[in-house]
Amino acid sequence: MGEFVDLIDKIKRYYKFTPSELKGLIISVLVVAFIISFKDWGPGAAIDIKLGLGNFLSAVLIVTLTFIVRESAHRIAGLGVGFKAEYKMWTFGLLIGIALAFVSNGSIWFLVPGGVIFHHLAGHRLGHFRYGLTYFGTGMVAATAPIANMLLAVFFKVISAFTFNPLIEKIILLNIAFAVFTMLPIPPCDGNKLFFGSRMVYAFVFCSVIAGAFLLLSDLSAWVAVIGSLLIGFICWLIYYIVWERKLWGGPFSDWK
Repeated sequence: MGEFVDLIDKIKRYYKFTPSELKGLIISVLVVAFIISFKDWGPGAAIDIKLGLGNFLSAVLIVTLTFIVRESAHRIAGLGVGFKAEYKMWTFGLLIGIALAFVSNGSIWFLVPGGVIFHHLAGHRLGHFRYGLTYFGTGMVAATAPIANMLLAVFFKVISAFTFNPLIEKIILLNIAFAVFTMLPIPPCDGNKLFFGSRMVYAFVFCSVIAGAFLLLSDLSAWVAVIGSLLIGFICWLIYYIVWERKLWGGPFSDWK
């Protein structure tokens, strides 16, 4: 109970985004919205300004929701272990996304608009990870964003079973794409922090996200997709451990041939 009260206090104190973060988030939202709506500005090579602006504004709404969920996951999970997560826009990543949108006429998305850096809240540390920033601690917190994206995709997948709406389908696709891209083990992606924090956890989460992406985009129900992705993630994690980690560290079953 005390830790929960402490978390609520930290959220009240530190959840607010700085002006610099808000600027980066607004630019990121607008650019990502432009990327995912690029091919919806008219049929073929024609451009329909009214149609394009309508689709762009719809894209802004769903991208904003996606960013709120992602960065809230970073923020709250970080505060739970005494870190403050700060969003940093990645200009180069946004430019790559825009360039690929033009080259592919909007068919290829590159969604790595930024990443997070962590600050140690020394005066508010309780529980584990109490001695400062660690690779494992920051990796676990970073992983909450792509997981939150997948959970949001699952939520709207459940809704789509009752009603078909192109906007809902795009929300599902956007969040799956965000989860996959940000799980890549390259800076400034969340996957990079998780990879260096724990390769074992990375193997499970990355494989679960990839499997979940395929299953959620299929005709399977959301619950089958969730269970299937976790099962595939566990199998991949076990294979990775047997093939690589057990030999490297001499863990259990290290003598298997």
